[in-house]
Amino acid sequence: MTFLRIALRLAWRDLRGGTAGLWIVVLGVALGTAMMAAVGSLGGAVLDGMQASAREAVGGDLSVRLFHAPATPEQRAFLEAAGTVSETAELRPAAGTVSGSARILVELKAVDGAYPLVGAATVSGAASLAAAVAHRDGFWGAAVSAELLDALRLGIGDRLRIGVGEVVIRAVLGHEPDRAFRAFSLGPRVVVARPALAATGLAGPGAPVYWYYRLLLPEKGRSGAVLRDLERRFPDAGWRIVDAAHGIPGVDRTVQLARTLLLLGALSITLVGGVGIGRALSAHLDRRLPVIAALKASGGSPRLLFTAFLLQTLFVVAVALLIGLAAGAGLAGAAAHALPLDWLPETAGALHPPAFLLSATVSLLAALLCALPPLGRAVGTSPAAIWRSPGSPPRQWHGWRHGWRHGWRIRTAVGVLGLSLAGLLAAWTGMPLAVAGFLSVAGAVAAGFALLGHGLALAARRLARNRGPLVRLAVANLGRPGAPTVPVAVALGVGLTVLVAVGVTGTAAVEHVEATLPAETPSLIFLNVAPHADRNVRERLSALSGVERVETAPFLHARISRVNGIPVTEADVPRSVAWAVRGDRGLSWRDRPAATDRVVAGAWWPPAYDGPPLASLDAQVAGRLGLAVGDTVTLALADGPLTATVANLRRVDWTRLDLDFPVILSPFAEPPRHSLVAAVWSGAAAVPAVEAAMATAAPDAAALRTAGLLRSLRSTVDQVRRLLDGLSLVALGASGLVLLGAIANSARRRLHEMAILHALGIGRRPIGLAVVLEFSLLGAAVAAVAAPLGWLGGTAVVAGVTDAGSAAGGTVALAAFLAAPVAMAAAGAGLVAGLRGTDALRRLRGNALD
Repeated sequence: MTFLRIALRLAWRDLRGGTAGLWIVVLGVALGTAMMAAVGSLGGAVLDGMQASAREAVGGDLSVRLFHAPATPEQRAFLEAAGTVSETAELRPAAGTVSGSARILVELKAVDGAYPLVGAATVSGAASLAAAVAHRDGFWGAAVSAELLDALRLGIGDRLRIGVGEVVIRAVLGHEPDRAFRAFSLGPRVVVARPALAATGLAGPGAPVYWYYRLLLPEKGRSGAVLRDLERRFPDAGWRIVDAAHGIPGVDRTVQLARTLLLLGALSITLVGGVGIGRALSAHLDRRLPVIAALKASGGSPRLLFTAFLLQTLFVVAVALLIGLAAGAGLAGAAAHALPLDWLPETAGALHPPAFLLSATVSLLAALLCALPPLGRAVGTSPAAIWRSPGSPPRQWHGWRHGWRHGWRIRTAVGVLGLSLAGLLAAWTGMPLAVAGFLSVAGAVAAGFALLGHGLALAARRLARNRGPLVRLAVANLGRPGAPTVPVAVALGVGLTVLVAVGVTGTAAVEHVEATLPAETPSLIFLNVAPHADRNVRERLSALSGVERVETAPFLHARISRVNGIPVTEADVPRSVAWAVRGDRGLSWRDRPAATDRVVAGAWWPPAYDGPPLASLDAQVAGRLGLAVGDTVTLALADGPLTATVANLRRVDWTRLDLDFPVILSPFAEPPRHSLVAAVWSGAAAVPAVEAAMATAAPDAAALRTAGLLRSLRSTVDQVRRLLDGLSLVALGASGLVLLGAIANSARRRLHEMAILHALGIGRRPIGLAVVLEFSLLGAAVAAVAAPLGWLGGTAVVAGVTDAGSAAGGTVALAAFLAAPVAMAAAGAGLVAGLRGTDALRRLRGNALD
């Protein structure tokens, strides 16, 4: 206790003696903490809110979905024995006025009397949803969204034609509890009673209808047992099962991915700021070396001095953490109100205490990681070495009771802190591979720029020979002992690399959405086209003026239930491709490969193939599932399970929004019950004529205009790009903070060198110009490496997610454009340093004359 009291007293007295340069530590820690706290708090609050609302969003404790056919009597009996059951049917037909003058794609839901099991559905214009959809005056009722009333110019009391039936609009639909977190809808909502669906003629055998069975269990915690029994009793039924205890699949995964991406971006800001933290502490301790030498000569042990300065550092970091947490709380609240997402839970704007604790812990670990090496060097320097060279503090490790020799304890502590930081981030994000990959790439980039800094310093010492005085002085400054070449190169290099990579990726994404997708994406997609109408549809639409291309493909839903005979419920499926096996997916079959098919393994089946079922799979999905050519997959179809042998693997570019499927089968001798999907490429002016022709050729087909999808995608890409651009700019701002800190922290040494040069007869202006040239050369060298590196990183990301080509072209100019301000900023920093130095020289000369 006495030891700690003495250490605290020494730390406080030394802190009172001067804190110059420690503001860099405060700003660096506060900036990273604020970003991590904001991202972590917002993401954590959203995830917690979704978890708390999961039962309502799922519709019960469990949700079981089938496609094409409702549950069999045996399946229904099993579900009813497990708990309270509610059956709903959902499909996407075309609905219109009774006269047929207007039609629109709608999302139709047919509900039974038990709906909803959890939560409450709200309507306006009727006493309740049950009253709105009841059978009265010879018609079934309907509750519709206000969007449908505006699109068809209808009102309450008017009739709506769906299929071959008619319903009366009796209410405007408000809240649907089981759609709370569905951010995207293909059309206006229409809710009718379950018996009304039969009157529309749209739910016949094999019809494209989603049949949902929500269960409310009598006892909590039994969902796992019920699911295991369900899979064991009906292994090939093709269920898509959602357990509310595990959250909302898809939505929570997306939020978690976004949170992880932003957290890693915030961590990059913290790590870049950490370079400034280490530099600022080194400069602060360099200024305190005479004090350290005096204390050691007076009997102060290295352990006592290390503890005192560590406590001093912790005090400064604690102040920075408080500032950062306060700023993070403000940022999280502002972001929650600014996000244009109406499905966010009400808790999204609330503070999330675990996130603040975690962000503070991560920032503390990162600060200690950067602070321990300079602390070890300072207390390990002998007083004699300090007094021999007071103007240029030595860099050495001396023994601390023979244990600190070579600084092995410091290195061990740094290693433990680094592993703790990585483990904490992995636990926080739940994505250890992403964290490991990020830290590996970040470490490699930082090490590369550190080597660049050392190389610049080495080259500068050699190039300084046989140059003009100004250039020789500037170049020599880059290689002098204690020069900030390495830390500035690391900070500016990492910040600029991130900025260019994000800029290139964002630009390529925007160009893809703006130029490539509109040219390649169909203008219209028609769902639920009857197979017998295939030829009529293609002939009618192809004959229209302005139609460039018409394609149709058979379409049905199936679930991958087994991989090489092993049920997917027992297989180790990576989360990245869980979407492919979690539920039913659309598939098709064709005789020949399409023009866009890129077979990367195996071969396509021969024309007119008439043998056992073969399959063509998306190569990425197959690779993650461990499937290769010759393996088998079992698909749960409405007509029963079907096992196919993998004939080939395809590279599918999902960013093209083309008519493609993750699973394509060889043609059937007798196809199962299915529908067709038709895609039409045409100019915008031809869209109304195409819709009118389809109303005659396939009256039950629902039209989907892709222009709305492209607008939504464009808006999403723009929002993500702006967010990532903001993070990368903050990272570059942290690099600028390191640059300014390097100027401030080396001011004493630089002034000492300037005074010597001035005493030797070199004027103030050449000295100042030499400093400007020094930083300009450093900034230009870093920009020359970081811009191409960031461009390569951005093009690698683009090439990994799309086949639209590399991000070359305009992105090369973008990289150069982003690199120019960095070189200019470095030159500006040199100008500031030069002006400060020459002004100090002028004052020194004035004092000497006085």
